[in-house]
Amino acid sequence: MKKSLAITLSAYLLSGFSVSQVFAQPKDADKVKMEHAQIGIVEDNKSSYKHTTHPNGQWFPQAGFGMFIHWSIASVKEIDLSWPMMAGTQIGWSSKKPSQDSVDRFVASGNFFAGNRCEKNNSCITPIEYWSLAKYFDPKNYDPEKWIKAAKEAGMTYVVLTSRHHDGFAMWPSAYGNLNTKNYMGGRDLVKEFVTACRKYGLKVGLYYSGPDWHENGEFQDFMYYGVSKTYSNVPALDENLKPRTAAKTEAEKQAHYEHMAAYVKGQVEELLTNYGRIDMIWFDGSADIPRGNKAWDQCISMERIQQLQPGIIVSPRFFGYGDYKTFEGDKALPAVKQDGWAELCTTITQSGWGYTKNPMKSTAHVLEYLIRCRSFNTNMLLNYGPTKDGVFTPEMYKSLSEIAAWMKVNGPSIQGVQAIDSTEYASVPATAGKGHRYLFLIPQEKGETIADEKVVFNTNKKIKKVQLVGSKQTLKYSVENNQLTVFVPATVRTALPDVIDVVLN
Repeated sequence: MKKSLAITLSAYLLSGFSVSQVFAQPKDADKVKMEHAQIGIVEDNKSSYKHTTHPNGQWFPQAGFGMFIHWSIASVKEIDLSWPMMAGTQIGWSSKKPSQDSVDRFVASGNFFAGNRCEKNNSCITPIEYWSLAKYFDPKNYDPEKWIKAAKEAGMTYVVLTSRHHDGFAMWPSAYGNLNTKNYMGGRDLVKEFVTACRKYGLKVGLYYSGPDWHENGEFQDFMYYGVSKTYSNVPALDENLKPRTAAKTEAEKQAHYEHMAAYVKGQVEELLTNYGRIDMIWFDGSADIPRGNKAWDQCISMERIQQLQPGIIVSPRFFGYGDYKTFEGDKALPAVKQDGWAELCTTITQSGWGYTKNPMKSTAHVLEYLIRCRSFNTNMLLNYGPTKDGVFTPEMYKSLSEIAAWMKVNGPSIQGVQAIDSTEYASVPATAGKGHRYLFLIPQEKGETIADEKVVFNTNKKIKKVQLVGSKQTLKYSVENNQLTVFVPATVRTALPDVIDVVLN
């Protein structure tokens, strides 16, 4: 029987009610899907747009490996970007859908963090408290050259920086809005320094830009996670203090605001695409805070305007519903089949979270395995690192990058400038195709398992000149029968990281 919303929190505490017992932790893939719904990521199935044919954009499909950098004022408190200010995520992201009765009790408590892990680690934060972190964001040690140099050495060919996340803090002195470096840090332009570093080391320049802006949209934004109010009844809209909103906007006020948001987004995107010279990629993440189909969209940034400002730019599909490539997010979204079009997997070096949160890091073997599997399916991998509030990577991050660099120094040709093997060939392990070469990847055993001799099969109608390990150039024993190559790999030549067999073709 449904409880009345008037019942107080104390009554539930006396009855032994625990929100955390009701809301189970989400599966990563489900969490990503719901976050995308929250920020308006949709796929426009009616669009005939494929990808740019401009010569400046043709680097992307064989770029192979890139660095994502999620950084914002959230680093001051060492919490993830933007999402901690959104209430009710513990319900919306729950892997076990709570009952209406449970949600009623949650609402009645008035504590919209209830059951959230933030209560355990003291990271709960309201939007107003989150935005106030801008006063303390002063990365005096920010030196993007160190990041970009490490990325280059690790075999990365492009880098994407969060110029503005959903939280609304712009990392450059924008003429639009009042939450950016124009109002803080003496107007320091963090984007300009990043772009300059990328150019120095010859890496492609990518700028992440969030369509939604929860600060600029603050008076109209519901800070209750949308999935809660969509799924359950009697859920209030929350304001910037995570209190129920008591006043509603008129339709005229809403329309004027939509037009404001259109001009705001258009203005900021145009700044990013005109103030820094050539920009190779704009990594949109969500659409503007305007209802789909509203006439205000006619005043917002368009694909045509973007391409006019930056011919050949690569555009992610997360703003318009279409773009130059397909995006996958998180390890669970690793493509399982060959991608016929351009594609990219973005994932994190940490086991969870995008910003600097002190979460444990993934092993180098894990990262390389995912990079290999991406490339074997014609997909780039964009690996995220989150700098500290001081603007630096931690020693652990640099250790990770140096280990990747050592592997890429030897095996880079199997990852960069290659593509998936075509349908006329088959490999029993992940494989890529380069000019005159086929690369077969030996993935390390699970931790604790004994390394054993291995037999790898590769079918091709090409003539084979020799078969060797990429690193040691050690020739491997093999046989060929009816266009089937069988390679014998003794356990004694294996290493703790992926090993690569180079099949050299005549």
